[in-house]
Amino acid sequence: MEEGKATFMRDIGEKEFLSKIFQYVDTPLLEFNDDASAIELPSGEILVINVDMLVQGTDVLPGMAPFQIGMKAVTMAVSDIVAKGVKPVGCLASVGFSSKMNVVEAEEIIQGIKKQCTSYDCLFLGGDLNESKETIVDIVSFGTCSKTKLIPRKGAISGDLIYSTGLFGLTSLGFEMLLEGRKIETALQIKILEAVYEPSARNEFLAILQNLPIKICMDSSDGLLVTLNDLSTINDLGINITTLPLHPEIKEFAEKNELNPLDLTFKGGEEFELIFAVSPETKQILESKTKELGLIVYHLGIFDSNIKGMKITDPSYSNLKLPKNGYEHFKNK
Repeated sequence: MEEGKATFMRDIGEKEFLSKIFQYVDTPLLEFNDDASAIELPSGEILVINVDMLVQGTDVLPGMAPFQIGMKAVTMAVSDIVAKGVKPVGCLASVGFSSKMNVVEAEEIIQGIKKQCTSYDCLFLGGDLNESKETIVDIVSFGTCSKTKLIPRKGAISGDLIYSTGLFGLTSLGFEMLLEGRKIETALQIKILEAVYEPSARNEFLAILQNLPIKICMDSSDGLLVTLNDLSTINDLGINITTLPLHPEIKEFAEKNELNPLDLTFKGGEEFELIFAVSPETKQILESKTKELGLIVYHLGIFDSNIKGMKITDPSYSNLKLPKNGYEHFKNK
């Protein structure tokens, strides 16, 4: 930057700006860059709280119905609470609508908020309504837990196993289809549209998070690449990807259309899968418990102090290069 020249948000991006404002934020129990915030109440319980903003220009895809906008906004906020091993108790919404917005559509957004709160068995407690140039839905979600049950992002050691609650690639292809016009056969389109229009927080895994010794956890809403890079940096450990968590139909599509499967796996975002780690000793009980509950987890890799950053050793993809970076607000403009 030239001396005296103004610096804009697009010049530094989201991550650098967050590092600049870290000094202003109180972080009594969780790191500043964790999924949510937490404080200890006088009762000894931990209040876990998160706020997440949906903005029409960056978060609403073409063809998304108003009630799906409300649903997605709730999922964005609730997923970060679930990643801490906490059941969401309630949500509040600050909503901004244009004065020219259709009243029916505005009400449908609120109905979507209520519907998704009900699906997560948490209360919709109202909020605030204001006027804005574009639709904004800002959701606060919260829940409580004991101090010993709070799951951070930091705390893994070399040798810990990394799991995901789901597979990746549907949203990546969905963004290409809706934003870039990529042609996709109808059968796969249905799965893709469900993934991007009505994503869901993985609250069904709370029984696992709350009852097993989970070392760390983070949701993948910013994309798998960003998630794993953050966990690698926070825990000062390399990550060895031993099994690429790629959706089989996306793998097939990538092969037919000569697409890089690593781009589709790592650069999507908004999957809201949980990425968590356990010690090798917990592996058997984790896989037994998930099977008992009718759930599936995917072992994707291992923390390794002998490598730097991320390394692909899955033999099917080890010859391909990882993407350099994922989406970042302000910079991707």
